[in-house]
Amino acid sequence: MSALAAVLLAAEAVLPATAAPLPALDPCQGLDPQPAASSTLLGARDLATIADIGRVDTGPSPSPFAVSPDRREIAFVVRRGNPEANAYCQRLLVAPFRKNGPIRELDRGGELIRAMSVLRNFPAIRTGMAQVITPRWSPDGKRIAFLKRVDDRTQVWLVGTGSAGDAEPVTELPDEVEDVAWDDDGRGLVVATRPAIRLETDAIAREARGGFLFDDRFMPAIADRPIPTGPFPRALTHVDIATGTTRDATPAEVALLDPSMLPGRPKEARVFATGPRGASAWTAAKTASLLISPTKLILKAADGRTRECSNPECEDVKLLWWAADGRTLYALRTAGWTATRSTLLRWGAGEQRPRRMWVTDDALIGCSAEGAELVCAREGATRPRRLVAIDPDSGRERTVYEPSPGFSRFRLGSVQRFRFVNALGVDSVADLVLPPDRRPGQQNPMVVVQYYSDGFLRGGTGDEVPIQVLAARGFAVLSFARPDFGPEAFKAKTSLDLMRANRKDWFDRRSVQSSLEIATNLTIATGAVDPNRMGISGFSEGATMTQWALNHTDRFKVAALSHCCEDHVSFALEMGPAFGRFLRDRYYRFLEPGADAFWQPISLAINADKIDAPILIQTNDTEYEGGLDVLDAFERRGKAIELYVFENESHVKWQPAHRLAIYERVIDWFAFWLRHEVDCSASKARQYERWKAMKGAPLAAQLNCLAPAPSAP
Repeated sequence: MSALAAVLLAAEAVLPATAAPLPALDPCQGLDPQPAASSTLLGARDLATIADIGRVDTGPSPSPFAVSPDRREIAFVVRRGNPEANAYCQRLLVAPFRKNGPIRELDRGGELIRAMSVLRNFPAIRTGMAQVITPRWSPDGKRIAFLKRVDDRTQVWLVGTGSAGDAEPVTELPDEVEDVAWDDDGRGLVVATRPAIRLETDAIAREARGGFLFDDRFMPAIADRPIPTGPFPRALTHVDIATGTTRDATPAEVALLDPSMLPGRPKEARVFATGPRGASAWTAAKTASLLISPTKLILKAADGRTRECSNPECEDVKLLWWAADGRTLYALRTAGWTATRSTLLRWGAGEQRPRRMWVTDDALIGCSAEGAELVCAREGATRPRRLVAIDPDSGRERTVYEPSPGFSRFRLGSVQRFRFVNALGVDSVADLVLPPDRRPGQQNPMVVVQYYSDGFLRGGTGDEVPIQVLAARGFAVLSFARPDFGPEAFKAKTSLDLMRANRKDWFDRRSVQSSLEIATNLTIATGAVDPNRMGISGFSEGATMTQWALNHTDRFKVAALSHCCEDHVSFALEMGPAFGRFLRDRYYRFLEPGADAFWQPISLAINADKIDAPILIQTNDTEYEGGLDVLDAFERRGKAIELYVFENESHVKWQPAHRLAIYERVIDWFAFWLRHEVDCSASKARQYERWKAMKGAPLAAQLNCLAPAPSAP
């Protein structure tokens, strides 16, 4: 993984910042699904307004839903971006869990709660990704507690389950509430906050009067002032609902929000589950001294006897749960080629090892065991997320809730998966998406989208390059997943060992490039891709992958980046002192002697003379400074390059208006250079005036004028 990805995956510090203007429109207006009867092609706005439950990507996640105590209903928050309002329609819904019936809306509104992340020496970074909001049913099932953000403050709200419209805040704490649980008697709540964030932020504000010392608290790529460095331990507080009085949570109450406090949980356990009759099970590293170690599965019976499964089929378990009889253990793991398949195991009493029950290439997100079923958010390459309940023994599935019922009206491109081993022996995977209306024998221009390819093929990592919308416009799209680390990296005992192993002789970069070249060769071999009309895009790590590709092949005629660039001057300056030392320990060189030789294989600025691919950069208002050296190097040579800066954004961009603008511009960019197409909307005339004047642009006679795109409702 690139240094840039390691630095900026989360991207905005917890500091006072300009909030997005409050929407003048109701964000839920204009978002009703269209009738499913009419068949049509997917547009940029259609994808930008798709419904989400939980976090957008398919990574490990808390459960975004909760089943009622009587098992009759399930509660969840549905979120949809509204580009016109530049806000999110957020609705707390309750649906029948086992039978058909009406969906009830209990609450709507609130600002997007952006998730927090750890970034090196900064333990509280505000990201552009939505925090998972898990509704919490009261023990009697009559109320639901949930997190809601109003006026830039996240607190706990309560709503009755009998009717909508009576939600109200129940906490008024000075700090952001990050999680909540009910106490056993349903009279109080246990809430998690981090008061130290507020205290250190206040201290930094007082420091401003005398000027800030430029020290390890600075990372200009994130903020122009010190960033709180912590530590920020969680404070668990009990809140009495009737009186509002607070006290420290008891150890038993702490365990409601802190799984590490569960009785009987071993210290080495990564995933842990207790059974109804005193049995337990957990996963632990096979080699505790390694940074990245495969795990083993351990089962402990009620009588204290233990069994282990250290075979490969028991590695990488993400979830454990017990059947009601306490004699059967179920395990959900990620497996298969490049760990892109979900596999369910069953380990019954008396069996020597688990049995594989079923496998799917779909992504399963935020799964939770509910009675005899596994409830998950599920999505496939051409089907967006929905809530499902799965029988773990048969694999039979029933849909609990479909958040995008109108999506079936879209004609989507077909998906073909490639599995292969690159030249350095590393497993690799990629998906080729072809236009839905492609004619037999037709060769299409192709765009590479990076750097994961699992679940619903939406917009790549960062969600900036709309895959199926490009397919609808006549592009083939290669959704390319970067390969895993090489064998030496898995011997690492520290992160320093890992990065040094990847950086030595640019092993990781060469491995990624090998996989990319093999994947593009496979697409050409299908006969559906024009080898002379290929573009490439990249977000974060994918942007660095694109840098390397532009330096080591002339296959890609045009590029689009989410930011720019991991290079030898501006990148070094925007990282700040602490991360500069971190990277130098991992063999990076910046402004010292020999730096140019180090950067020559990957630098766009150093190699600007030999790179002719036009480059579009769409980045945020802090990271853009890291690519100014590249911008200057290309502009001084008359190269085709354009930079857009989005205000009040983070590394992962979160504002709906910005997402739609990025979608549309990246489509226009690739269509202009690879298909010689121009959107003739009057609002885009200046854009095309600039592009037509760029070096290497198509001649006016070569351009096709498309009809103006339909206006958004």
